[in-house]
Order: sequence, then structure tokens, then C-alpha cells
Amino acid sequence: MFCVECGKEGKTYDGLCLDCYLKKELIKIPDEIKITFCRGCDAYKIKDKWLRGNFEEDIKEYIRKNIETNISFEIDMEDNVVICKGFFEGREILKEKEIKIKIKESLCNQCSLFRGGYYEAILQIRGADEEKGKIIDEFIKSNVGIEKSFISKKVKVRGGIDYYIGSKKVASHIAKELKKEFDAEHIFSSSLFGLKNGRKVYRDTHLIRLPEYKKNDFIKFEGSLYKIVSIGKKIEIEGLGGERKVIHKNEMYFANKVDVNKRKGLLIHEDEKGIYVMDEKTYRTIFFNKPKNWEKGKEIKIFEWEGNFYLLIE
Repeated sequence: MFCVECGKEGKTYDGLCLDCYLKKELIKIPDEIKITFCRGCDAYKIKDKWLRGNFEEDIKEYIRKNIETNISFEIDMEDNVVICKGFFEGREILKEKEIKIKIKESLCNQCSLFRGGYYEAILQIRGADEEKGKIIDEFIKSNVGIEKSFISKKVKVRGGIDYYIGSKKVASHIAKELKKEFDAEHIFSSSLFGLKNGRKVYRDTHLIRLPEYKKNDFIKFEGSLYKIVSIGKKIEIEGLGGERKVIHKNEMYFANKVDVNKRKGLLIHEDEKGIYVMDEKTYRTIFFNKPKNWEKGKEIKIFEWEGNFYLLIE
């Protein structure tokens, strides 16, 4: 075989000897790259895709994908200069080129939706006290950020707060997690919002109602005082005499939460008969039969109900 360029005999590549072939542009680097930075957040668009993350690596990856070549290569960048190194038949091929970077500003899709008041779901939080409200607020903000969504607005209403969430998927995930974490009631509904491209568009509403009670709370139920022992699909309660029963959650509508004024007790003495505990409020020493779950060293609390003292070990 002869080289069609110089006439040299030997192996050819597309009709050219190796020396003549290497004179061709084997690595073609793009002339320019267009980048749009969002005015509202840290997002940036390379060509037609909005990204967040490692800007330099994303630029290199875009250039790598748009380099035209049939050989393996490595890429590096110094400012606007692209350095491309490859190998062909044991020969090193080095190509350097300064790329024009065209920059402009705009709003990313998410910020555009946010500023327009867009939302796909409402997350209604009800029954949270101040402490739980702060925890839930941070949880919602954190998850919305992680999932690259947004809170369009946050409105205080009677009994709680409404969060307007930009993504149905994110709102659904948060609602399920809150239900599990706080053993809350979760009511889901969806309503028709309008039409888009001839298709019906629905908005979701997730009502998260936190229970007014928790484990170790006391309730008055059917005329007697009970302590809540466990909360699951059903609620297990324990009476002052140690008797236990299981009730349904809807039966809690007929129960009243009771503040029994729990306070610390100090263990004074212990014998086979029981334990002697001093009320740290009145300094009175009270005798209690030793409970089944008694473990020395545990924190002791007591409370008074209808003239009698009771031992509480949580």
C-alpha cells in the first residue's frame, strides 16, 4: 500500500501513511461553549440543561462529550484553554485550544416557577406544639432542598401551618415520613386545578394531624386514669392498678389528656417489701410496692391523683 499524500510504501490509514495521517486534525475541540447562570440560585445551564454541583467538572464533561475524535484521550483545562492528550499507534497526540465562553444570566426553571407562585401540593400541618413545629419546619425545608424542589409559600392558618410545595413527589415523601415519625394521621386528597396541553392537572393536599398524646402521657378514659404504654395501629393503656387494655385511635376522641404533675422522687431505702421514696417537692417519704420492672438506678418520678401517690418509672 502506498500513501496517497507522499507515496511512502507501507501500512496506511484512510490512504495515508502514519506520518501524514497524524498531520490531520484527529481531535476536534468545540469553538465555544454557552453557559447561563441563574439569577435566583446557584444553578447553571450548559447548552440546554440546568445543573447544580461541581461547575468545573460539568464543563469538562460537556467538552469531553463534544470533542470529535476516534481515539482515546484525556482532557484538562487551564482557564479557557482545553488541553487534550491522546495516543495513536504509540504516538502521543497533543491538542490545545482556547474556547470562547459565552455567559448570560436568566432564571432556571425552578426559580421561574417559584417566583410565579407555582405549587403542585399543599402540606397541611396540624396539632404541632412550638417545639415539634420547629422540628417539622426544619425537616420540610431540608427535604425540599435535598430533592431540588421549593416551598412556594408558607401560611399560618388556624390550628397550624400550610406549606405550598413545588413537587407532588416531594410533598408525598415528606408526608409519609412525618406520619411515621410522629405517628400522625395522614389524610390525602387531590383536586382538579386545570388543563395543560389538553390534559387534566391535579393538585394534591396532604393533611398531617399530630396526635395530642404520646407515650407515657396520662388520659382520663371512661372515668378512670390511664397511662399510654404504646402507640401503634392501636393504643395500649395501663390503669393505676396495673391493668392494661387496647383501644382504637378513634376512641381517643372520648379521652381527655390529664396533667398529673409528675415530679422527681428520691430513693431513700429499699428492702424486700418495697421502696421508700421522698417527694422532692414536699419532702414527704412514701412507701411503694416494688414494681415488676424495677431496676435500681433508674430515674424515679411520682404523681398524686385523687389524694393517692403513685410511682412512675419511664
